[in-house]
Amino acid sequence: MSLKQTLEQIREHSIEAWMLTTVRDGGVVRMDDLHIDRIDETWKSRECWIQGGLKAFRLALMLRDRHQFPFTVALGFSLESGEHFTDVNFKNTKELGEKLNWTPPSLYLFEPGRTPRNDTVREDGAAEADVVVRELKRDFFGGSVQPANCYYIEFRQLQSTEYSRSVFLEG
Repeated sequence: MSLKQTLEQIREHSIEAWMLTTVRDGGVVRMDDLHIDRIDETWKSRECWIQGGLKAFRLALMLRDRHQFPFTVALGFSLESGEHFTDVNFKNTKELGEKLNWTPPSLYLFEPGRTPRNDTVREDGAAEADVVVRELKRDFFGGSVQPANCYYIEFRQLQSTEYSRSVFLEG
């Protein structure tokens, strides 16, 4: 067995263990996430976050399908926040990498129809926060991954002065 195969197996085992625990103990409802630096030590480096996140996303999709889980797999990239609305201020993955905040990307599992984009409106129809969602091209990250959805979301919680920003891939 090669070192590359072993590394892939370790990554797969880490994601699978998180996924099984999250499904079993209610973590889907709590939105328990898995930061990619907990999957692979080499992904602690900020320079590895985009490619590492995409690899983790592909593995999570494969594992979701293997276990026949009815969940949406999402990968979230947290961007720098600010006191003013910013909107999409990147054109490619290199520029996106320059906008990442201090948090490594995370994997999430969502019930069908319950994603960050869809969870911004309360049951009574009122907005939970000031929210803007912008669709990104599904091939924004290149041909290595084809998510069902790719979007930018920027929001300000009603009690906050800062706008939070993220990019999500869903599959």
